[in-house]
Amino acid sequence: MSSINHRIDRGYGRRSGLRPIKQSFLIITEGVNTEPDYFTSFRLTSASIHVIGEGMSCLSLVKKAISIRDDQRKRGRTYDQNWVVFDKDDNPDKTFNDAIALAQKENFHVAYSNQAFEYWFLLHFKKYKGCFTRMQMNKMLGKILGETYTKKSGHASALYIRILPLQQDAIARAKEIFKEMSHGNPAKEESSTTVFQLVEELNKFL
Repeated sequence: MSSINHRIDRGYGRRSGLRPIKQSFLIITEGVNTEPDYFTSFRLTSASIHVIGEGMSCLSLVKKAISIRDDQRKRGRTYDQNWVVFDKDDNPDKTFNDAIALAQKENFHVAYSNQAFEYWFLLHFKKYKGCFTRMQMNKMLGKILGETYTKKSGHASALYIRILPLQQDAIARAKEIFKEMSHGNPAKEESSTTVFQLVEELNKFL
């Protein structure tokens, strides 16, 4: 994702009638546009969602997420579910695995992608296996969508709506692939993603 040290803080919560908010999500993402746009597109009716795009990768992101969570607690705000969303990209294997371990130690759920978040989008269309660079995934998505895939603000929001009818297929494929992995060394488990776990949690509160 973008390495620009720029932060986008997007909060989204919606109440339906007098229904009380039953769950709250804090989601800290590596990307500053794609992931925040995508996750704030979920129209939650019985939960609140606070998404922050940090523009940091992997281990740095997890450390920042811990700091944000702790600061929120000091302000009197505690979230029911804390998530970090990041990619393997070109990060060293140890750094990637250490990021996952640290997040889990600090009671964060991890929605990682090896190699990139775009792999989650691709799984909406078919089960892709093999090693793909981010650039290759972007080109593959562009070909499928019939337009240039971009990480510009707003694009992932429109994409969410477009591929929503295929979401259950993507979840099923991601689960199938995840079961094929040993889970002993996530950095070596390309291609795979755990984004489906966060998607399933959000879907419980639509």
